[in-house]
Amino acid sequence: MPVYSYRARNRNGELVTGRLEAPDVSTLEESLDRMGLIPIKVTSHRTGLDISLSGIERFLKLGRRITDQDLILFSRQLATLFAAGVPLTKALSALEHQMENPEFVKVIRGVREDIEGGGNFASAIGRHSQVFPELYVSMIEAGEAGGILDIVLDRLAYMLEKNAENRAKVKSATLYPKIVIGAIIIAVVILMNFVVPKFAKLYASFKVPLPLPTRILIALSNAFVNYWYLLAGGIVGVILLVRFYISTERGRYHWDRLMLKVPIFGPLRLKAILSRFARVLGSLYRSGLPMLQSLDIVSRAVENRVISMAVKMIEDDVRAGKDLSESMEKTHAFPPMVIQMVNVGEETGNLDDMLEKVAQYYDQEVDSTIRNLTTILEPILLTIIFGMVLFLALAIFLPMWDLLTIIRR
Repeated sequence: MPVYSYRARNRNGELVTGRLEAPDVSTLEESLDRMGLIPIKVTSHRTGLDISLSGIERFLKLGRRITDQDLILFSRQLATLFAAGVPLTKALSALEHQMENPEFVKVIRGVREDIEGGGNFASAIGRHSQVFPELYVSMIEAGEAGGILDIVLDRLAYMLEKNAENRAKVKSATLYPKIVIGAIIIAVVILMNFVVPKFAKLYASFKVPLPLPTRILIALSNAFVNYWYLLAGGIVGVILLVRFYISTERGRYHWDRLMLKVPIFGPLRLKAILSRFARVLGSLYRSGLPMLQSLDIVSRAVENRVISMAVKMIEDDVRAGKDLSESMEKTHAFPPMVIQMVNVGEETGNLDDMLEKVAQYYDQEVDSTIRNLTTILEPILLTIIFGMVLFLALAIFLPMWDLLTIIRR
């Protein structure tokens, strides 16, 4: 059957592109009309070359994992189609042909078939937990119950975009430090393997006492050259032990607690977690979910055991009849500003708005910290490099000065 590429407009006037199989152009246009799309341009792909290229394209995309960007695009487009009045199953059918990731297309097809079989949207995506996180499913469930599915999808897309944007900014800001640290590691390997052993042989031939820095450097070089496999095995063993410890509930708690205390990155991580806490709780509360259910979902969405346990304590107190702000203050895990904003929201009946303002505030704080990250890290990296150069200079040149002194005598 021929494959057609199309450009069309949806009911909001937005441009939509994709591919569809159809026996002829008129059948294709009827399919687009049922999807709520007005065709602008249709191109046929009939030649053997086109088929070959299409096959290569599918092969190259095979096995591609589903990314956050795929989920963001899906949420944003589905919200637009649903708000335009397109039935959910037809909207999903349209997205099947627009998504470029073949793995995600399979997931969307499965979701559509489950809905057509009588299931609801939340239960259908809940079957694909490897793609749709629990938070996503819970918010969709709330959106269906409250009749605001398009609004919930928009909020989900926005939250996913902010998370992806922050991760991209951190990666960009830490690129320079990563390059510097990588260069230092390469330099150390070269020095220990090739440079220091030659100096060690030279100094050994003079049979004179060596300064302490030189003895330390030669000992490190000998250990590196002769016992590198033990060092590598030790490093791998430590990594595996740490990963095993982190996989336990107690280990994960202590690891997350440590991560919050790491200089520079700890406060940054805490700000990102507080932003996520406020935005998710505000979105769930605004979507109509009861506070206890919202807190239960948030405790699993913050991705930090320390804050998660604090939210669980808050949930228990709220179940006992206490105010949210009072319960938050008891945990000592939230800054006073957050507690005050929540208190104002409870008193005025605008809790969701106050939580959104808290999220916006911490988003700005995260952006500011990330922008200044390179500036903050540069002095630390320079200090490390200066210390290494000073140690190497003393270790290598002090024996030379001692030898010159002995020769002059």
